[in-house]
Amino acid sequence: MNQSSNQQGVTLITTMIVLILVTVIGTLAVRYAMTGLKVSTNSQVMQLLNQSADTPLYIIRNMEPNVIRRLDNVIGLALKNGFADREYVFCYRPKSQKNFAQINNVAQISPYTATGTKITTDQMRLIQGNANSFCSLATDYGSARDAVVTQVAVTLISNQNGSVEKGQYLPEGTNVSGASHLGQASTGTQRFRVTTTSMLPSYSTASLTTVQNECMSTTNPRLNDNQDHPTLNTLADCLRRYGIAVESQTQEFNLAADYLEVSKPI
Repeated sequence: MNQSSNQQGVTLITTMIVLILVTVIGTLAVRYAMTGLKVSTNSQVMQLLNQSADTPLYIIRNMEPNVIRRLDNVIGLALKNGFADREYVFCYRPKSQKNFAQINNVAQISPYTATGTKITTDQMRLIQGNANSFCSLATDYGSARDAVVTQVAVTLISNQNGSVEKGQYLPEGTNVSGASHLGQASTGTQRFRVTTTSMLPSYSTASLTTVQNECMSTTNPRLNDNQDHPTLNTLADCLRRYGIAVESQTQEFNLAADYLEVSKPI
């Protein structure tokens, strides 16, 4: 009787050990599966953000120079105004706007006061613009997936004395002396920088109304590109404070007249 009881006790202990091992193995398997799912999800999110941030840059790269300079788009307006101390901000709305970079909803912001003093806070000076100049985190999605919102900013690059070599940005083979009679408007170059900020509002740890007011509004306009002002936080920095996944890309463009000889000079 005692031997039978001992055998039952050993069997019970063995069964419990097996159950514990199965439970531990199952828990580890679930944990590894969840980790793999998170890695996969993060990879998909970053890929989606990268594609969304690159799309406006791709459009600009493929625009004809004469189209870029037209005054009915934000880049042409910035080039005409010639102010290198401000950003021209607009929302990329492919679902609701047929034309890219329309000027009817552009905001002009500056990291300088009206008297020319540098602003040391992250709240920029709004020169021109309204609520529609900034992306709506609740409606301005870039595709039918209703996931990613993309805001674009254009900044002119000034060629200050000593910052670049003479003729550095002219097309290769350009003879400036031979075309000197055309003037600087034809033989010079125009440089600008475009910054895109793509975001996933659904990741926000705060209400979208709060984020909208703090990061993308007329009362709190944020700098999109801080290359010339590294001490200032950007729109991307503001969004990250609220847990929103963000991808920011910047690309410089150089517009220059390129003259091709199509017939032998007389």
